Amino acid sequence: MPDLKSESFELVHHNLVVLDRGASKMPSDHDVSPISSPALSRINSRNSAVSSLDISPISSPVFSPTQLSSSGHGAATSDTATTNSFERSFTDADDWFGRFREDLDISDECPDRGQLAVAGQVPVYDANGNSRLFSTFFTGLDAIGDRQFIIFVRHFYCGACQAYMKAIAEEITMQAYYTMAVPTNIIVIGCGSPSMIPFYKQATGCPFPIFAEPSRKLYKALGMSITLNMSGPKRPEYMKDIPLTKWQMQQWTTMAKQKGTSRFKGGNLLQVGGEFLFQDGQVVWCHRMKNMRGHAEVSIVKRVLEMED
Repeated sequence: MPDLKSESFELVHHNLVVLDRGASKMPSDHDVSPISSPALSRINSRNSAVSSLDISPISSPVFSPTQLSSSGHGAATSDTATTNSFERSFTDADDWFGRFREDLDISDECPDRGQLAVAGQVPVYDANGNSRLFSTFFTGLDAIGDRQFIIFVRHFYCGACQAYMKAIAEEITMQAYYTMAVPTNIIVIGCGSPSMIPFYKQATGCPFPIFAEPSRKLYKALGMSITLNMSGPKRPEYMKDIPLTKWQMQQWTTMAKQKGTSRFKGGNLLQVGGEFLFQDGQVVWCHRMKNMRGHAEVSIVKRVLEMED
């Protein structure tokens, strides 16, 4: 019995070559090797019998050999090394793209020069209310280190961000920080009032410089948004011991304990943040939170900063 998979591969290979060459010119009959007439005839005659299979490379360039096997036309064969290589490359689309979904150290889209120019003009404030332009953190004489890793947290009362900063401080000790292979300055920026910085430093034990940007223009310029989404599909590692309900109640309790107007100075409750790695005045890696517990895992941060054990 003719091997449908080999014939299917021959048809796919034929069309892929046509598509590839079509980018520069329309192919003539002698531009590509034609499919053998018997093979093409047999494939066309079976279209109705295998209507559940989509072997058109235009509508579905990635297909699974397991689909071919399940249609009753036999298991996958290894007629040639080329066929096997093709199948290994395009066998399982879910697995192929799944590895990118799981490998979170792959960067989000980095801000371009125009976005950085806008962001760079936004002032940020220290605990005493002194301002400096954001650009001074990663360009010019005031920039510290060969790289700058800037963590944007949510409002200063967010228990999830506090847990994250505690985990960062535990994993990136001062000894590890000062002995990085590439000297890197770590900075934390929140969207609340500068007057909340001492509270935040005490609550998290964060040893790194903390600044505030209450207008949130910087967040917007770098592509960080607001959201009602409280959590992702799984609890992050830095919150493994903190249930969702406990986290919610804890931050409201903390806010209620504050005196006077301080309880309203933590920042916008819907704003989310992210992490940005700068080098030579440009963002070379970034991660934007997709939900209120969506910081990049600490293990990912250490890998990005080349601090793996």
